[in-house]
Amino acid sequence: MRMKTVTNYSFKILFSFTAALFSIHLLDAQEINASVQVVAPRVQQSDKNILQTLQNSIQQFINNRKWTEDKVEMVERIDVSLFMEITSFENNNFSGTVQLQVIRPVYNSTYKTTVLQFNDDDVSFSYREFENLDYQENMNMNDLTTLLAYYVYIALGVDHDSFGELAGSEHLTKAQSIVNLMSNKPGWNQGDGKGFRNRFYLAENLTSPRFKEFRELSYRYHRLGLDQFHENPEKGRKIITETLQKIQEASQNNRNSLMQKLFFTTKWPELVEIYKGATAAEKANITKLLMDIDPTNSKRYENIKA
Repeated sequence: MRMKTVTNYSFKILFSFTAALFSIHLLDAQEINASVQVVAPRVQQSDKNILQTLQNSIQQFINNRKWTEDKVEMVERIDVSLFMEITSFENNNFSGTVQLQVIRPVYNSTYKTTVLQFNDDDVSFSYREFENLDYQENMNMNDLTTLLAYYVYIALGVDHDSFGELAGSEHLTKAQSIVNLMSNKPGWNQGDGKGFRNRFYLAENLTSPRFKEFRELSYRYHRLGLDQFHENPEKGRKIITETLQKIQEASQNNRNSLMQKLFFTTKWPELVEIYKGATAAEKANITKLLMDIDPTNSKRYENIKA
C-alpha cells in the first residue's frame, strides 16, 4: 500500500515535470516557420535529387535554429516563404534567384497579409549534398547560410516593425552587418542584381534615417489599420488611407525609392480588396491617390471602382 502511494506520488511529480518542460519548450520555440521550395526547370540535368536535399537542408536550418533571445510561442512564429529557382549548378556551385515573402496574421481574423515580397536576382553559393549547414554571427562560415541568415534577419525586422514602431531595428542592423561582411562577394554590392533592387539597397534602405518614416508607416498600416478591420472596417480603412497619404508625402523626397516600390509590389492586390468596400467617393479619391503614387499598377487600381 505504501509502495503504491509512493509510486502514484512519483508519477505525479514526473507528469508535472514533463508538463513544465513541455510548456518551457512552447515558450522557447524557434522564431521562424519557413516554407522552402527549390526548383530548376530550366536546368538540363538528369539527376536533380540534390535539389530536394538542398530544399530540406535550407528549411531545417532556418526552422530549427534560435535566431534571437526572444521567448516565442509556436503560434507567434513568423511565416516565411522562400522560393528558390536554380538557373545553373555544376560541381557543387549553384546560382539562381530567390523570392522572399514575409507573412503576418491579421488580428482576430483568419486572413494573413504579406508584409514584404522581395525578389533577389543575384544568388550564388556552393553546397555539397548532405553537408551540415551552420552559421555564426560576424563570420562567413558558408555563403549559403550567411545568405539565409540575411533573409531571416530581414524577415524578423520587417515583421517586428509591423507590430511596433521601429521594433525591428536590432534585426535589420544585423542584416546590414551581413552586407558589410560580404562586400567582397558577388550579389552583395550596390551594382549587383537589377538596379537598386538588391540585397545591398534593401538593408541600406531599411536601416537608413532617410526611410525611417516608411518603417513607421508599416506599423500604422498593419497594427493600427489592418488589425482594426475585423471590429471596425471603416476605422481601419480610414487609418490605411491616412497612411497612404503620408506615403505620398514621404515619396516627394524619395520618388521611386526601393521602399516605395516594395510596398506597392507587395500590397497592391490587398489595397484593391480593402477599398472595394468603400463608398463611391472614397473609391474615386483613393484610386486617384494610388495611381499618383504607384503609376505602375494604375490599371489594377481601376478594379477598385468596378
